This record gives sequence, C-alpha cells and structure tokens, in this order.
Amino acid sequence: MGRFPYKEGMTIRSRFLILMAVVGTLAVALIGAGCGDDGAGSSEEAGAMLEKAFAEQVDSGNLQLDLKADIDGLTSFSGPLSLNLSGPFKSNGPREIPVLDWDITAEGAGQTFDIGLTVTEDNAFVEYAGDSYEVGTALFSQFKEQYTAQQPEEQPTLRSFGLDPATWLEDPTVEDGDEIGGDATQAVTGSVDVEKVVRDLYSLTKSAAFRQQLESQGQTLPEVPEPSDEEIQKIVDAVEELKLEVNVDENDIARRLAVEADFTVPEGTGDGQIKGGSLSFGYTLEEVGIDPQIEGPADAKPLSELTQQFAPLLGLGGGLPQPTP
Repeated sequence: MGRFPYKEGMTIRSRFLILMAVVGTLAVALIGAGCGDDGAGSSEEAGAMLEKAFAEQVDSGNLQLDLKADIDGLTSFSGPLSLNLSGPFKSNGPREIPVLDWDITAEGAGQTFDIGLTVTEDNAFVEYAGDSYEVGTALFSQFKEQYTAQQPEEQPTLRSFGLDPATWLEDPTVEDGDEIGGDATQAVTGSVDVEKVVRDLYSLTKSAAFRQQLESQGQTLPEVPEPSDEEIQKIVDAVEELKLEVNVDENDIARRLAVEADFTVPEGTGDGQIKGGSLSFGYTLEEVGIDPQIEGPADAKPLSELTQQFAPLLGLGGGLPQPTP
C-alpha cells in the first residue's frame, strides 16, 4: 500500500477509485486490528448472528486470505491482480506485534512474487527465492517499541472505525453452510444495501481511529470531500452487484467472510483508463484457538542483502537503517 493521490476538483471517477483503494486498505487493516465490537443485539436471527460474530475476538488461528481485482481498461496490466496469504498467527495483545508464519503470493501483469514472512517474539524473517533473511533482534526490538507506542490502548474494532457490517444486509437469511476445519457453520447471506456501504466507507475516511491505525502502519489517507447525494447515487449505480456472505460456527466466530463486487466506473473514460471490473476479498479461518510454535530459520542472512538486490530496481541506495547504539 502507499499514499493515495488526491487533487482539488476531484471527479466522480477518481473519487470512486479512492473508494476502491479504501476498501483494499480496510481489508488489510482489519486483519491486523481484529473484528471485535460491542454491538447491540438484533431481533432477527440472521442479524443477531452477525452481531455476535463481529463481536467475537479471534486471538489465534490459521488464516487464508485472498484479494483479487480484475480491471477492465488498463492496457498496462494483463490479467487479474491477486494477493494470497496463508499461515498461522497468534496475538500477543492489542498493542503488540503478533507472532506469525505466513506464505504470501502476489500475481499481476504476468509476474508472480512469492515470499515467506515469519515473526517470532524477538525477530522477523523473510524467505525469498529459497533463502532466508533476518531483520535482527536489535532492529526488531526498536521497531516493536515504536509500534507499541503508536497503538491505541484498546483493540480497534469495526464500530470504533464507524462501521457496522451487520446492518449492510437487507433481509438477511440463515442456511446451513460448509464445514470449515471440521466445524459446522451457518451461512448468513442477503441483499447488500449498496448505498449504506458506500456512505459507511466515506465515513471511514473521517474516522480518527482508522487514520491512527493506518499511520501506525506507515500509511496516509487524503482528505476526501463530503460527497453530495448525486455523487453517492452515481457510485451506487456503478456497482452492478455486491455480494456478502459470512460463515459463522457454533462459537459465534466468523470462520469465513467473502465479498464480491462488479462495477463500472462512472463517467466516460479514455483509452488506457479504468472502465470497470470486479473485486473480491475473503478470508477463512481453518483453525481458531491454536498455539502455533513459530521459530525462525537458523541460517538466515542479514535482510540488508535482500534489500540490496532490489535497490537498483527501486532507485534506492540499498541497505536498512542500523539499530541505535
């Protein structure tokens, strides 16, 4: 992720693209923040199930996350863009870096990029092209101190970001869902109120809690002007289909969440510009409540050796900052 460009006099089309970028940023932030909430109950079975699911904090598990975008009109990209992540994690608390061992694959423009990311209690490692590289305990300790200082006292929640996904479905229904990790689930589905989702996501850009969460991860978000009702309606009309499904187990944990959207960019666009496409995001918790034993490789090289390989491509001087004596 990076900085989102913004200029005065932004068009409906560019605002729509910022909205799509916010969706992707939110997805990543929420995995790190957790989905805990203190939402009130609902009189409807499906609504109540969603309330409970989004209120349940998951401290550890085996995660599978998939993010995919298939964009029409960008001649510089051939085929869909995708990000896949899988592996165990365990939280050390709301202000601490979790331990994890994840395999990450990114695909796009005919290229594939595979890395492994391991975080232990006192170090972090990256695996690339068959070799392992370590951040180093001294530098990692400094990073942990900075990270902890930037985190809020309490775990961020969807409600603290100003979002309430339990209200996004109109007339939600409950039916038997798939088994996930050997556990039975119930699937909550329904017609999505697109206007409410769009308004909530624009409200998200004003959320101090969300901005703080992004800043703690080195990200920034531009000031987005309050859209008019006409602008909101154009964006709503652009979303041709939006699907949301949540699989909830008997312990009220959302074991799977899937979002799919098809869209057409408002206003006409020229050659080489985005005209529409599809976006999908989903995660599955194959296991929950686990105690993964995560250790780093014994033969890891300094991470500076890896960054030096990419420095010429990125126009960088190479190397990592050194720990303060």
